[in-house]
Amino acid sequence: MAIRFDVKSLAPGDRADAIRELSRSVNGRIDVDLPPDPAHLRAVVNINTVGSVEVAGIDWNVAGLRRATVKEDVVPHVFVVLQESGITRSSQGGRQGVMRAGDLTVIENAKPYEIFFDSTVHAVAVRVPTHVLGLRSSLLGQVAAARIGSERPLVNTAVAFFARLARNRAAVGEAEAALLAQPCVDLIRAVVTTSLDRDDLARGPLHSTLLQRVKEYVRLHLAEPDLTAARIAAEHHVSVRQLYLTLSRAEITLGDWIRAQRLEECKRELASSVHRFMTIEAIAHRWGFTSAPHFSRVFKAAYGVSPREWRLEQAAD
Repeated sequence: MAIRFDVKSLAPGDRADAIRELSRSVNGRIDVDLPPDPAHLRAVVNINTVGSVEVAGIDWNVAGLRRATVKEDVVPHVFVVLQESGITRSSQGGRQGVMRAGDLTVIENAKPYEIFFDSTVHAVAVRVPTHVLGLRSSLLGQVAAARIGSERPLVNTAVAFFARLARNRAAVGEAEAALLAQPCVDLIRAVVTTSLDRDDLARGPLHSTLLQRVKEYVRLHLAEPDLTAARIAAEHHVSVRQLYLTLSRAEITLGDWIRAQRLEECKRELASSVHRFMTIEAIAHRWGFTSAPHFSRVFKAAYGVSPREWRLEQAAD
């Protein structure tokens, strides 16, 4: 389920209350600090539900969020916030952090905290129920509000995954969303445990999510002809050998699998009236096939008909 909130669609006098209501619907009774001029309020929030996880893309100039006391008005959740631009200053449990582009921070929503934003901020907030995350509050408290930098390969992996998920929210269907929930949870767990120098607790989740993260990455980059094993491995901070080993355990041959995914996209577009004015060669090139004759050969080998025959059959129907 996807939700889009944009205060530009509201009258200036209604914008402050709408932002407060949105924030409190997620975080319970908190104080929301806003710029004084309602006409200059900016808040665009896109929320996508991924199984038990919520992924929100945030673009706003809210000044701050504050929870002064422990509240029981919300289900305990953990927020992992990816800073994409701007500066965020947070504090919780005596810890403080300053987040800039590429940094992560962790906040427990049911405990007192303060978050202040400098000017307009772009961020991705990933929210997961604390009980689903399965980490003790005492462990979470050791990293809450602190800056978690993406200079660590594992954190960089999480940053890339969350950013892609937020950018491509419209392309994620319900079935895919259910599959992506566990990688989100496992990556958050890995980020927290690695930040505590507990790499022993992080290796398992990172390894177990590799296959799903690779499949999601390939799906998002299918149209790019340079989608090689070396590029995919580097993006996920593993060796090419480890990549092939992980795929082979799932009985996936990388080249064949990428080609099959691309052919399915071409087949779908060739049958679509939306793309009826695009040439077959243009559709093939759009999905990473650089040679039209090669595309025709592999298409016919896969489906028993040429691309032209397939298109004519669908048009006749």
